[in-house]
Amino acid sequence: MGWIVFVFGVAIFMIAHIIGVDGAKYLYQAGDDSSESSPVIELLAPESQKHHDESIKPKFLYPDESSPNYSPAARLVEFYAPWCPHCQHYKPKYIKLAKAVTAKQPNIEFHAVSCTAHSQLCRDQKVNSYPTLKLFREGSYEALSFSVKEAKVKNVLFRLGFDVSEKSESGKDQVEEKQIARVVPFRVHDVHDAWFDAAMSFEFALKTGIFMTNGPLSNEESSTFQKWLDLLSKTLPDHMMKTHEMITVILDNFDEAKQSQSNLSKLIHPYLVPDNAQTWRTCTNGDNKMGYTCGLWVLFHIMTIGVVEYNSHNPPIATRQVSEILRNYIEHFFQCEVCRLNFLDMYDNCQIDGCHRLSDKPSLSERDWRELPLWLWETHNDVNVRLLGERMDTNKQPKPNQFESQQARWPSLYTCPNCWREDRSWEEDEIYSHLKSMYWSGSPSYIKIPSESSESKTTFRFSWKVGGLLICLILAMARLLRWSKSHHHSGRHKKVDH
Repeated sequence: MGWIVFVFGVAIFMIAHIIGVDGAKYLYQAGDDSSESSPVIELLAPESQKHHDESIKPKFLYPDESSPNYSPAARLVEFYAPWCPHCQHYKPKYIKLAKAVTAKQPNIEFHAVSCTAHSQLCRDQKVNSYPTLKLFREGSYEALSFSVKEAKVKNVLFRLGFDVSEKSESGKDQVEEKQIARVVPFRVHDVHDAWFDAAMSFEFALKTGIFMTNGPLSNEESSTFQKWLDLLSKTLPDHMMKTHEMITVILDNFDEAKQSQSNLSKLIHPYLVPDNAQTWRTCTNGDNKMGYTCGLWVLFHIMTIGVVEYNSHNPPIATRQVSEILRNYIEHFFQCEVCRLNFLDMYDNCQIDGCHRLSDKPSLSERDWRELPLWLWETHNDVNVRLLGERMDTNKQPKPNQFESQQARWPSLYTCPNCWREDRSWEEDEIYSHLKSMYWSGSPSYIKIPSESSESKTTFRFSWKVGGLLICLILAMARLLRWSKSHHHSGRHKKVDH
């Protein structure tokens, strides 16, 4: 009997792990609290679909040749990426919109398509930013242009041809109240975790972020992609061997790689991990959907520290040249639209004083080279503080206080006390040393800031895994103890007198 329960515990642990990984592909999949009673229909990949490059033809997007008499309902379709922060923020609004519209017109359907799970389908639909909304009138497969800003109850009904004579909404959309951690938590990790997560996001970008439409890259996209790969080949640590191998094979076969996602996928396939094993290690806070953007920032930080290291032993690269390559990569290949536009606006308007701190000409001064990773660090912290304020505003919570704004910046005052002066300005040399140890050659410790709200959700998410593992260990120990007692009482160890 004990062995049966033991096996059952192992099964629970493994199933929970599998569910946790696969869930990262979807936002609206039934199972979480917000999606349980939602009218939004998530398009799930069939079990027979082994790769996200395989395209399916759902009835709400394509005519069904096997059912010529089928007529699709009026519908709104959201194309999103689960890693996109603004898609995550938009989820409760989309569910609220769906509930409000279907309360007035029950025949209108709301669909959601994950472009992580259905990348080829999204390319076929010419989706080049997230989230993207498309309206389809009843019986039609011709999409009507529609933006997230337009997505109000009255506008949806009107564009789909329904009567909007009575007042359809009482005011501003309000996001369903939900608790969210007021301060971004930190997780314990070392430099190897950073390299691992950066490599994961690099691979993820190659699989889902380079080709957003069918056909070859444009000349500008092709040039940007090639320069980005060449920069990474010079600035990533040697320990990221698999990433270097992928970069080399792409650059050596670039004319082939730039033609299609299929060509690129074939080149990198021998180096990829299976989709169901794609789990980032750091700063996901129990939610693997957050891994891609986090790992991308990590990749950027590693690259900027790598520029300093590269320049120390080679003809220097101008810091402004590096920042331009990074800027262009984000413009063409980072599809979270609001994130991309915010970064471009910040960069193009010389915020964080990038225009003066970064040089167009190669310098022989290490202090000049260090301005690049420090500039990116300040940029990242500015984004963190802005996102904290947006979360507070979205959830109708008070604005962040001074302490919370400080904690949203990293490293925290507690993690690196020497990094910050009493007036909350920073010591540049200490900050750079911390960045280098974190992303290049060390293992800084992190203090996890307790989360007011995500604690219960995260605990629930991992309870099956932890519980299953504990059951296995307890039962194994109990069985060993029982065997030991029976073995002792059997008399096998009694001394025999001759």
